[in-house]
Amino acid sequence: MRQNPFILLMMLVVGCDSSHSLQNHLQDYQQRMANVLEVESPDSLNISLPPYPALRDIKQNIPATTMKLFEFYNLQHCELYSLVAERNTSLGNLQLPSTRYLYERHLLDALQLCLKDTTDSKLREKLASWQQTKTQQLPMVWADLIQLSSELKQSFSANFGLIEGNQQDGLNQSKAALHYLVQLDKKQQIISAELEQHLQYLMNNPLPAKLWLSQLTLTKHLNQATEWLLEHAVNLQCSGNGSNKKAEYLSNVFQQFFIEKIQPLASQINHYQYQLSPILEDLVAHPNLSPSFKYYINQSNQQGFENYQVAMQQHIDFWQKFFKRCNIKPGKR
Repeated sequence: MRQNPFILLMMLVVGCDSSHSLQNHLQDYQQRMANVLEVESPDSLNISLPPYPALRDIKQNIPATTMKLFEFYNLQHCELYSLVAERNTSLGNLQLPSTRYLYERHLLDALQLCLKDTTDSKLREKLASWQQTKTQQLPMVWADLIQLSSELKQSFSANFGLIEGNQQDGLNQSKAALHYLVQLDKKQQIISAELEQHLQYLMNNPLPAKLWLSQLTLTKHLNQATEWLLEHAVNLQCSGNGSNKKAEYLSNVFQQFFIEKIQPLASQINHYQYQLSPILEDLVAHPNLSPSFKYYINQSNQQGFENYQVAMQQHIDFWQKFFKRCNIKPGKR
């Protein structure tokens, strides 16, 4: 976001105050301004993220790979025999996306070992064919892991919790988990417990969704507040000779709530956005992810952030003009 001296001043006034939620700060800010102006505050807002893409739009169409019974029995000299036996002679047909991905990786390793231990030319030809098919399908299985896992769906679409602006937000852990998943198909070895640990963290601490919901909350509240101020405060008489103190009181409300409480959280939101956005951009660049999923991520990660920036700047522009007109210096109460 383009910074100007006024925004930088606000960023330096105080540290973060996360004793209350962003939602409460915004509501208190609006109510206090309404009290000063002696008018009704705007109606409350119902804010939620867009719905997560439907299953039919994001599930990969991965053809089942099967083998004949005599081919299966010819694999008894290989670990592949036990792996396939576990899945009812079908090469990978599981429900949980993470388990399915781990199985497919294990299956590919077993196919490679079986090729080394097999001398029969026809069987080797069949094994090579299965290996090629499974290798081509693996990016699609990874895409199902990303798009269908309940943990990642929660991380990208949970409609609870807003940014606190402190370590409880879990920025570093969320970055590590997302980066691990984005780079998963490039790892030579995968530890099941490590994969599940990252997925579980993102489910319990859905930072992307919290970030996007916080941006959306700020966007809608500030757009509403700016429009409301233009209606009720644009012609407010400035303080002078003790005749009208409303402008001064309004300035104090701006200082107490927007500068000291809301803006520090907005600064943290900017920081989180710049930290997470490159990872999410790498994620949606993957060719096997569905257009619906990519649109959903971009809608919040890019368009949502741009809308938030515009709302913040328009709100600040109002106050800059108000302070200039009334010859008020911000930053003092």
